[in-house]
Amino acid sequence: MTKNYLLIVAAVIVIAAISFWAGLNFQKAQYNDVCLDLGGGQNPGQHPICVVEQQNAALWLGPIKVTQNDVVELEIQRGEDGQSQVRLDLTPEIASRLVAFTEQSIGKNMNIRIGGQLINSAQIAGAIQGTNFILAFSDEQAEKLKSLLDRNIN
Repeated sequence: MTKNYLLIVAAVIVIAAISFWAGLNFQKAQYNDVCLDLGGGQNPGQHPICVVEQQNAALWLGPIKVTQNDVVELEIQRGEDGQSQVRLDLTPEIASRLVAFTEQSIGKNMNIRIGGQLINSAQIAGAIQGTNFILAFSDEQAEKLKSLLDRNIN
């Protein structure tokens, strides 16, 4: 009986070890599916190279992400008060999303972020109409936005 007991314990230990090993390899495979190998193998220490979407390379108008591909034209101009204004002309696709969002959000606040940094939180007084509009920023913020979104720079 003692011999059978030892065989059962040994079998349980072997099964547990195999299960643990299989679980580690399964988890590694899932992780490597998310973290792409960029062609040079893994980094020293066997850490995979992860490609992460860069959230900072965009203008966020509430939940609407505006990237360089969404901008038809971007121009910095001066308002009558001398403040920098950025005139944006957007693609119809992103503009329609922005129109729909602002129509549904009248009276609510919209956070405006440039490159991941909160610039302003403005109350939506009315829906944006059309594909172009003007945003007022500081000189530094306007230039940062231009460097992120202007197709003629990158």
